[in-house]
Formats: sequence, C-alpha cells, structure tokens
Amino acid sequence: MTSRPSKKIERILKKKGFIKLSTHHNRYLYITLSGKKPGIKTFISHGSKDYGDKLLSDLADQLKLTKQELLEFIDGNMTREEYEAILKNKGLI
Repeated sequence: MTSRPSKKIERILKKKGFIKLSTHHNRYLYITLSGKKPGIKTFISHGSKDYGDKLLSDLADQLKLTKQELLEFIDGNMTREEYEAILKNKGLI
C-alpha cells in the first residue's frame, strides 16, 4: 500500500506552482500556466492525514497524471517543467 502525508502533498503542489484557495472544508489548489488556468485543479482534504492508494489515484486523475507520475511529482523526482511537458504531450495545454 502506498501512502503520502496530505501536508507534504499540499506543500509540494504549492512549491511546484499550484495556487491555494481556502474554503471552509477543503484546500483547493489550481495551477496557472502563462497566467491562464488550464482547468487542472484538486482538493486536499482536512480530514485525511495520509493519502492512501485510492486518494492518490483520485489525485493523479485530477492532475492528469498516472499514479506513478504523481508519486514522482510528490517525491521531488519531477520538475514543474516536466509536468508541463506531460500535459502538453497529452494535449491538455
């Protein structure tokens, strides 16, 4: 079983250029590319200390990555530029 701390996930996303908007229940993050919002966004829940396989898979889908790519992104083995290249290859930006 794979898991990652939710606070680490949020910290990494912000470090890689995601912008945080706080709501009363969730932490909403989205990315901008050249000042535009390409529609890639996610929610980080207050209630989950660790993201297990299911939440990591959901997060990967929201960020348009495979689960393995997401783990590389979270663990610091993928730069923002590499992430953008993946999105470009998939025709999302």
